[in-house]
Amino acid sequence: MYVKRNVSPSIIYYLSWRTVLFSFILSTFVFILYECFGWRAIAIPFLPIATIGTAVAFYVGFKNNSSYDRLWEARKIWGEIVNLSRSIASYLLAVIKNRQDETTKTLTQKFIYRQIAYANMIRLQLRKRNVWDETHLYTQLASQCFPCKTFEQDAIDVVNALCCTEEVEGLLSKQNIAKELVYLQMRDLTKFRESNLIESYEHSDLMKMCNELYTQQGKSERIKLFPFPRQYAYFSEIFVRIFICLLPFGLIAEFAKINEGLAWLTIPFSMLISWIFDTMEQIGDTSENPFENGVNDVPMTAICRTIERDLRELLGETKLPEPIQSVEGILM
Repeated sequence: MYVKRNVSPSIIYYLSWRTVLFSFILSTFVFILYECFGWRAIAIPFLPIATIGTAVAFYVGFKNNSSYDRLWEARKIWGEIVNLSRSIASYLLAVIKNRQDETTKTLTQKFIYRQIAYANMIRLQLRKRNVWDETHLYTQLASQCFPCKTFEQDAIDVVNALCCTEEVEGLLSKQNIAKELVYLQMRDLTKFRESNLIESYEHSDLMKMCNELYTQQGKSERIKLFPFPRQYAYFSEIFVRIFICLLPFGLIAEFAKINEGLAWLTIPFSMLISWIFDTMEQIGDTSENPFENGVNDVPMTAICRTIERDLRELLGETKLPEPIQSVEGILM
């Protein structure tokens, strides 16, 4: 997620120079043909081009609204995961009996550490690379600021750091480790009830919270595994490219009507309008899939660190990990 108030000029340049350069070359070529070679026939009436531009703007606007809905839903899901993690840990610590017993303290700590592991495993599973976003400019830009390990290595690190030794091998053998972690949480809650550490209604409440974790995980997996429909995303890009290609052919005659000596204005105005439409297209493009390691990704790493700090503090720990900081204005 980009967290600075203003977008850095270097990022704008990185994402826009190809389109601006193409527009410059095309509009210069059109100007030379029109002005130097006298090819007046290449000028197109501006009305049909303006009509295309209006249609493209509406289409891109629809795509951007739909993309933003996916991004905002993803952020709300992670807000719920934060709330549930805090609630589960706080509830358990508040109601569990015999807290002075060292065995009970150990079991409680194991449960809460596993909850931290769960949040981190969802993050890792959601950030597995998908084919459709491996070469995206926004993904490439984020990876330059935040180099990442493979999923397998990250999963091993998380499970080894936060789960007890006897659980590690079994967890790493599962296809969906996050799902398995919630199952272990539910199993431990049942053991707490059988050991009379919590009451039946407390067990029921905590089980409902764990079940809600499955609900939020399922919602996030739906966004991850169902990409933004290509019939909207792909043709939006095609329509913008067509408009950019037609633009200088329509502008040159309009400037020539004002004054023959102003035909050169086709070049800067083509570059400006092309950049605006291309930027509108990219804004929607970067929000389509909010779990793909992009610049505008949901900052799951920072959120997981917040969960870890809060839950460790509930356990009474004082040496807390530092919050995740942004790099070049990008928070992951």
